[in-house]
Amino acid sequence: MEQRAKVDVTLKGVAETLFIPLAARAFDATTQRPILGDSYAKDALDKLDYELDKAALPPGQCAKIALRSRQFDRWTASFLATHPHSTVLHLACGLDSRAQRVEWGSDIRWVDIDLPEVVALRRQILPQSFSGRDYRLLGASVTDSAWLEDIPADRPTVVVMEGLLSYLMEEDVEGLLSHLVDRLQEGELLFECVNLAVLSSLRKGKLKAVEQTGAQFNWAVDDLKKLEDIHPHLEMLESINFMEAPGIEELSFTSRATMYLLSWLPSIRESVRFVRFKFSPKVSRQASD
Repeated sequence: MEQRAKVDVTLKGVAETLFIPLAARAFDATTQRPILGDSYAKDALDKLDYELDKAALPPGQCAKIALRSRQFDRWTASFLATHPHSTVLHLACGLDSRAQRVEWGSDIRWVDIDLPEVVALRRQILPQSFSGRDYRLLGASVTDSAWLEDIPADRPTVVVMEGLLSYLMEEDVEGLLSHLVDRLQEGELLFECVNLAVLSSLRKGKLKAVEQTGAQFNWAVDDLKKLEDIHPHLEMLESINFMEAPGIEELSFTSRATMYLLSWLPSIRESVRFVRFKFSPKVSRQASD
């Protein structure tokens, strides 16, 4: 059988960072006891003409990314279970196969969104449709609120942003969250955030795989409750310190021991958090100036 030519990759900057979590999920899938078990990630990588060494992370870091993805999958699935007629907005979807990993049916609308150049690549690698289901793939910059006008606000919506926000400027984070709440009316926002200590470390080039793409981390927050001030209809539901995340016991002994020792420092213990916010007109609070 004739071997299919691999897809050429020309992404640069923040768009190129998509290969880091993709490679991590693919590596996890090949391990003896995978955390996420995303076989689709390995299939996607095999179709790409890309220097994978650029995106490679140590095994421990790959496991942590797989753990993060699994938590966001679970939150997404939980929302769909309690809102059987709803919308999923997956921002900065990259080459993530979440729409294949999470179970959803014909009463769900699923929209994957990323930069136009990322979407062009995704169309060559991953499915563009799912039989009998309402799926869309949209190319747009999330910092340009115009794309939101194309998203119907006729049902509760879960917005999955996973690792996106750290790459945005503070004003863009606040603008995005505010526009989402204004437009969509009711639902949940799911994202990861780092604190200021981690942001300072990352800006010093502590993560080589990101540094060599030319992308930069720009946003962090110490007090999560301050995010509620962005919009009066926004309310924090849950925050999980990564070091206490469900499944952390599945990491290697070395990773767990290191995190345990570091967890005695508050700035490290709360360095990376997975957060879930609710938004609804029923949440009414005076936003700060």
